[in-house]
Amino acid sequence: MQFTSSLSLSNECSQATNEILDQTLARIDPEEVGLAILFSSGHDADELDKVADQIKATFVNAVSIGTTAEGTIASDRELESRHALVLMVGHLPGVDVKPFHLPPHRLADCEDLTELVTTENESSPTFLAFGDPYTCDIHRFLQLVNESFPGAALLGGLASGSPQPGGNRLLLNGFLHDEGLVGLTLSGNIRVETVVSQGCRPIGKHFIITGGEGNVIFELGGSPVIEVLQQIIAALPEADQALLRRGLFVGRVIDEVKRPLARGDFLIQNVIGVDQESGSLAVSGEVKRGTTVQFHVRDARSADEDLRQLLAPHAEDSGVSPPSAALLFSCNGRGTRMWSETDHDISVLRELCGRIPTAGFFCAGELGPVGGKNFIHGFTASIGLLRPAEE
Repeated sequence: MQFTSSLSLSNECSQATNEILDQTLARIDPEEVGLAILFSSGHDADELDKVADQIKATFVNAVSIGTTAEGTIASDRELESRHALVLMVGHLPGVDVKPFHLPPHRLADCEDLTELVTTENESSPTFLAFGDPYTCDIHRFLQLVNESFPGAALLGGLASGSPQPGGNRLLLNGFLHDEGLVGLTLSGNIRVETVVSQGCRPIGKHFIITGGEGNVIFELGGSPVIEVLQQIIAALPEADQALLRRGLFVGRVIDEVKRPLARGDFLIQNVIGVDQESGSLAVSGEVKRGTTVQFHVRDARSADEDLRQLLAPHAEDSGVSPPSAALLFSCNGRGTRMWSETDHDISVLRELCGRIPTAGFFCAGELGPVGGKNFIHGFTASIGLLRPAEE
């Protein structure tokens, strides 16, 4: 298994295409390439047709996939709000790659994803998918993946290249789409280890929801949720109290059987409203009685600590061999919007896992598994570490 990633910062699309192809062809035989992944930021969407054609013509045996983005990630750089073209290609012996495109009407009508997505001899493949945020019902797609392929991991994100409907482009096998979702499955001689860093740390202890409906929590552990929250806040140091004033989150446990609970065991949801009169708290997800939850805070320090802790089992000094490549899907609220320095997520990844070929983009919503189920996240770094299954 061999990967290589290439980058051009040219604002002229044809020149950028030539540059990434020249870099790539100097490192790998194009006929051996089975997968090509392209991310574009800053270029005119209408110019990408020629890019898609050249990628398809150059790598004749490859499945190609990609999207437009607000910013891209390549090897050792995070390129926010600027022209960039990123290409990662891979030689994948023994790996089966199956592409699919789901326009809105097909996704709406689908009852079982196995009807539309084919895999070979693999009940739980790894999914890679990019969707248009204006036309793709991503929650429906997540439901279908989780139900049709239990245990399968899904990585990717929503296109962030345009703030207007119709402005994003999704690439699949030489064709560009401006709606729906493009994706592929990977199966066979490949293992994709996923790391989903939600950038939060827990505060206080965990509680059981004893009263709630819809997306509103009324009681935790038999007490009004506001009273519980006030008790937690009172016991926090001043620094954490200051963080709470900038944003409060609720982590919902994914696997109720697992104990003890640690980072990566929670699905993080925003607190979107507090009703002092009723003593209730509204969150950005569904509330179910009997569910275990814990309050969380997020800041740059917590996000850095969380990413490092979750990557540690995959680090070079942990005794495991380095991955062949990495895919990194970061929220467009991270980067320099979260840290004072540039290139934070890619720098941590390279520091811990080595200088492996890497590609990704800043998403309008990141896809990744938590606790064995796939979700759409915010302010998250969703990472896939690719390696042969047989090592």
